[in-house]
Amino acid sequence: MENEHEVSKLTDIFFDIYKNAKILGKIYQVENYKNKNIVFLDNNYSYIHIFQGGSFKIKSNEQKLNETVHEGDVIVIPSRFKHSIEIIEDKAVEPVVITCVFQLDGVYGQTIAEGLPNYILVPSHQNGKVAEWIPMTVAAIKLELDQPSLGSQVMLSSVIDLLLVWSIRFWLNKETLNHKSWISALQNPTISKALFLMHSNPAKEWTVETLAKETNQSKSKFSKSFIELVGTTPINYLKHWRMKLANQYLIETNKSISQISDLVGYSSPAAFTRSFIQTFGYSPRKFREISETKTK
Repeated sequence: MENEHEVSKLTDIFFDIYKNAKILGKIYQVENYKNKNIVFLDNNYSYIHIFQGGSFKIKSNEQKLNETVHEGDVIVIPSRFKHSIEIIEDKAVEPVVITCVFQLDGVYGQTIAEGLPNYILVPSHQNGKVAEWIPMTVAAIKLELDQPSLGSQVMLSSVIDLLLVWSIRFWLNKETLNHKSWISALQNPTISKALFLMHSNPAKEWTVETLAKETNQSKSKFSKSFIELVGTTPINYLKHWRMKLANQYLIETNKSISQISDLVGYSSPAAFTRSFIQTFGYSPRKFREISETKTK
């Protein structure tokens, strides 16, 4: 039961952030490469490319992306950057790329994006549960495109959501994870518990000592593990999360600076304001004014 409880907490963190990110996927284009060699994509969206027929080269000068992909492969690009897709072999079949786009905006969307690598390549030849589900998910997308009906846009958005989650699962199940982040760290029971505590109660006066005690670790061992897996210190992570929540409260609510200060764990509005300025470059009040101006 304890293990189930730990898994539940892990799932709760990811689900809460993912749910609040309000990711809305849609089909951007279905491109046939039979009569063209290369297609360029801008940096206005996050992308999922589904490769159907032939082999392609996907590249970006902005990021370290230079991959050869084949029939049935899927590549997810959470970070927004320009890239190109070039046909290199069509094998006398219709070389088609289905491109889905989604937005990772706002506090929670940005948190998801920060937790993922620049891209995730899911090859068609793999083992495990993900190998079973991704082709089925892609088949559902193709069916809705070929035979649109009532609610097709809703269906496509939901299926694209599924494809994104399956791709993230594939990435997490890989033997080597080079990207340090809160998402990859969720697989470690000790660190996932610490993340759960900070996310579920950001107002509490957490310290490295109290977090280490809660996770039954020594202070030095806990701190070392956290940095190795998340890529930053526990206190820096907590501050970053608190600032994101404050950002959201300022944009989406009419709560006072004092109220927000209490909600995100600062001893006084002055201490909160100093931390906010250090993070964003201007005061909470100024940030709210700028946000209100943008929405008018």
